[in-house]
Amino acid sequence: MIIKSMSRKSKSFSQLYDYLMRDESFCFSKNTYSNPRNKKDLIHEFMNNSDFLKTSRGRNYLYHELLSLEQNNLSLEKQKEILLDLVNKYLETRAKNHLSFAVLHTDKNHIHIHLMISANEIEGDKRIRLSKKEFSIIQKDLENYKNQMYKCLNKSSYYQKAKDLTKEKNSEQELKNRRNKTSKKDEVKRDLEELLKKATSKTYINNHLKNNGYEIYTRGENIGVIYENKKYRLKTLGLDKLYTSKLKELEKIKDREIRREKQKQDKSYSKENARAR
Repeated sequence: MIIKSMSRKSKSFSQLYDYLMRDESFCFSKNTYSNPRNKKDLIHEFMNNSDFLKTSRGRNYLYHELLSLEQNNLSLEKQKEILLDLVNKYLETRAKNHLSFAVLHTDKNHIHIHLMISANEIEGDKRIRLSKKEFSIIQKDLENYKNQMYKCLNKSSYYQKAKDLTKEKNSEQELKNRRNKTSKKDEVKRDLEELLKKATSKTYINNHLKNNGYEIYTRGENIGVIYENKKYRLKTLGLDKLYTSKLKELEKIKDREIRREKQKQDKSYSKENARAR
């Protein structure tokens, strides 16, 4: 598997869009409201988002990135299924809060995905730049994920250097025994941590907790959960900061959606008035 990243120091969203869509078979976008096939609206979103950045010569405005699978004997449909999962996993880590646009190409039976990623997060005034070390960790983690999840592909170690991080250190029985020794506290922490990372709204958090037997409680400044009649403080679990920051993030997203909806309504109202005249 190959993962490449190329930066661009100009707002060449339109040019890159045309290049990626020259012979596409499938495309999608994340953190956008526009249909990814509607070039005008999608580019307008990318351009508007880049306007939040300070104009600075020689600084990045977007990234053109590429993910491709190694040569294999799988069908194109199976390769597409695998690659789309890998790309979603990659974007969740690499650009969770950025605008992103992805296009699948199947040139000569060689399947790969091109990405256009904004340099800043949604309405962010700072460019988010990954260091070589940070990008290397993302590459390693994704390769490990691919090796573990898709045994139908040849195991690769392109980003592992001298040490193969995907090597299994324990037999199945050893892993099973280790899981059995996991404390209830560790299980609760793992479940809550996974929930908070995936949460897309406060409603999602509340519903997930309720459906899985959890109940949120507050005592003074302390926040925790009740599970199987036992209380677990978020601070004790080491999740209090993650919980607080997640709620703030979700609140910002909600406010942003309200503002965007109001802008759409205002534009629609203006158009109706214009037609009435």
